[in-house]
Amino acid sequence: MRPIQFASVAVLVAAGLVSTTFAAMATPNAAMNRDSNVRATSSSSSEVVNFVEEDQEVQVLQCGSTRCKIKIPGPDGWVRKSYLDFFEDEEEEEEPAPPPPAPDLPYGPDTCKQGYVWRDAIPGDHVCVTPDRRSAAANENAIAGSRVDPGGAYGPNSCVSGFVWREAYAGDVVCVTGERRTQVKQENIEGPSHRVLP
Repeated sequence: MRPIQFASVAVLVAAGLVSTTFAAMATPNAAMNRDSNVRATSSSSSEVVNFVEEDQEVQVLQCGSTRCKIKIPGPDGWVRKSYLDFFEDEEEEEEPAPPPPAPDLPYGPDTCKQGYVWRDAIPGDHVCVTPDRRSAAANENAIAGSRVDPGGAYGPNSCVSGFVWREAYAGDVVCVTGERRTQVKQENIEGPSHRVLP
């Protein structure tokens, strides 16, 4: 009695391994609409190597005009194409439409929206601001020397009393009022939202 029980367990384990292996190897993309022999080649007279049942899910590997090769537990083989009901490709149906083409931007991703221009506090300063803010930055650069206190704690980078570093970019020591530095900080924060492609 024990040998029979052991053999039964062995068969169940083997079947489980075959099933697990098949699940790992293949994603079913069709189901059989009737029972069918599975043949070794696409010829209707070739050797029968397996069998599939109606409603069994299979993976179709390739098709000819009348027959398809399928992957199933046990030997793979060929069945009539008309015996297969193919699953609809849900991924293709749900695939979103391609994004619209990007607009033609004269300055690439740094192109400002209409009404905004680059601040140009230094060459390459592409923070998008209103024209009056760019004029303010240019004026600050022009008069920077008059706001420097060479004898101050920071040497030639020291500002006269009442002025602070602008800090529009790393290392910007142009002297401006505290209010203006706050304004410049806000320009840096809001700048990306003033681009065509933020």
